[in-house]
Amino acid sequence: MTKRISLQLSANYISIFLVVGIIGPYWGIWLSAHNLSSGEIGMIIAVPHIMKIIVAPLVSQIADKHKQYWLPLALCTGISLILYSFYFFSDSLWSIFIITIAVNLFMPAMLPLLETITIGQAKKHDLNYGKIRALGSASFIFTSVLFGWILKNNSENAILLGIYACLVINFAAVFFLPRGNRKLITGSNEKLIFNSPIKILINNKDFVLFLFAVGFIQMSHGLFYAMGSIHWHDNGIAEDVIGILWGVGVISEIIVFIFLGQIIRKINLHHTIIILGLLGVLRWWLMGFSISLPLLFMAQIIHGFTYGASHLAAIYYLGNQVPTEYAATAQSLYTALPLGLGMAFSTYFGSILYGFVGGQSYYAMSLLCIFAIFISIFSSFVAKSGKNARFS
Repeated sequence: MTKRISLQLSANYISIFLVVGIIGPYWGIWLSAHNLSSGEIGMIIAVPHIMKIIVAPLVSQIADKHKQYWLPLALCTGISLILYSFYFFSDSLWSIFIITIAVNLFMPAMLPLLETITIGQAKKHDLNYGKIRALGSASFIFTSVLFGWILKNNSENAILLGIYACLVINFAAVFFLPRGNRKLITGSNEKLIFNSPIKILINNKDFVLFLFAVGFIQMSHGLFYAMGSIHWHDNGIAEDVIGILWGVGVISEIIVFIFLGQIIRKINLHHTIIILGLLGVLRWWLMGFSISLPLLFMAQIIHGFTYGASHLAAIYYLGNQVPTEYAATAQSLYTALPLGLGMAFSTYFGSILYGFVGGQSYYAMSLLCIFAIFISIFSSFVAKSGKNARFS
């Protein structure tokens, strides 16, 4: 039973990260092939992050008030698949922009709903979240390396075809998810029915500081996701090497998920963010300093910590500190604010900055990691005071 549920969850992470493994490294290249400028590319790539701010909390708050999370996930996945097909007929900035908005009315809710289902099942059946999530990262490596090789011998149209094919696989995988993650709300849940879960969460100082601290670490990746492959490509690094660089980053992430998950679980969240902030400063300084392959590989190894470890720390916080009845909403706020609003800001303005100073714009990402360090230090003092640490 436990093994079957773990496989069902893993299959969905694998399928959703097949999609991300193409979009992350290569979507900017597809946009560049349509003659978009760096600022326009930044604008398009920022759209999903902006839409997360509205879509993820709205869908998840609705899901929190119903029996289970599977059906909203299936609907969002199916509609996203249909809307993505319109990219095949787009050939201008504004058509791409409009389609991107339409797709991201649904797609941003997919991963937070899957994460909520996984957290619930992990607690119920004592599953190892890190190992389940690591298989998703492995599928990211597969597609990022595969498409680096494919693009050496094919046009950028292969990127869109690959994304669409992986979305079909993702939609099929959703139907294998376990059902019944939540009990139907009864009279004992009147507080949740008559009060907004979002309101309860944002009134908790500990939760808000958590969002800011983790948020700045995650925001620091915005420039890399938008312009990383383009920067490398423009400086003479071949497509297959770009795919390998992305793969190295995710291999590091997998190692963290599998082997360091239990350690991160036991370390104080504030101490974790301080360590990760320092590593983030080092990573983005290396990226801005040079395009030497040895240094780039070193920077990509650190990705396992700046992204992987910070995400694990966030998931453990959400799973252990947030009451179950607010689970989907808390997960969606983590998606909407740090990964949505914050990432949109760093993606768009980072891309604009890149247009002026090129790779040196990575130094601004180091500054975001420094902000995370200071917020974590402040958060530790708030936590010691014991004020507003519980949800009420």
